[in-house]
Amino acid sequence: MADTLPTDIVRSIESRTLAAAAVPVTSPFTGSQQIQDWGGSWWEYSIAIKVQHDEAGRSLSAFLAKLRGPVNPFLFNDPSLRQTESYGTPLVDGAGQSGNTLVTDGWSATGLKAGDFFSLGSDEETRFYQLTADVVPIAGAATLEFVPALRSSPGDDAALEVSNPRVLLRATSPLPANIQAGDMYRFSFTAREAI
Repeated sequence: MADTLPTDIVRSIESRTLAAAAVPVTSPFTGSQQIQDWGGSWWEYSIAIKVQHDEAGRSLSAFLAKLRGPVNPFLFNDPSLRQTESYGTPLVDGAGQSGNTLVTDGWSATGLKAGDFFSLGSDEETRFYQLTADVVPIAGAATLEFVPALRSSPGDDAALEVSNPRVLLRATSPLPANIQAGDMYRFSFTAREAI
């Protein structure tokens, strides 16, 4: 079971990027480009933590050490996401869906907007998506458009997490603690989606 990084200790999200497994190949003769798109994509984060003191700093240091760098993934609720409306109880409507659209139902009259996020799954099966178009519920049903593409087909009636979406991350390297005089701990690190 993946542990969750506390969000109240996050100072800032330095960056959140959807990386793609795509490489431009440039002709040395004409300068024209072809894009080799292998279809994969994943989220990358750079996270800065508030200064922690004494016991809180040691506790966080232990949490990060327990991750053993990229070995153990952790769940992260991005505190920069502010999706506080009442959206109803959105669910996947029909099994076997794939790609960058998802048919859903259970919405209230309010839908999410392009740029908002949602997650599917739980624990180490959590997957994180960003909407590329507004969600416009009609009689509680809506088709979502998003990136990246679904990594696996969710089951019928699988719940969407829209108010507090989470991403499963893996540190990209060991996480050192910068300890200063007065038992002050400073942390910042990069992580990528664990898929």
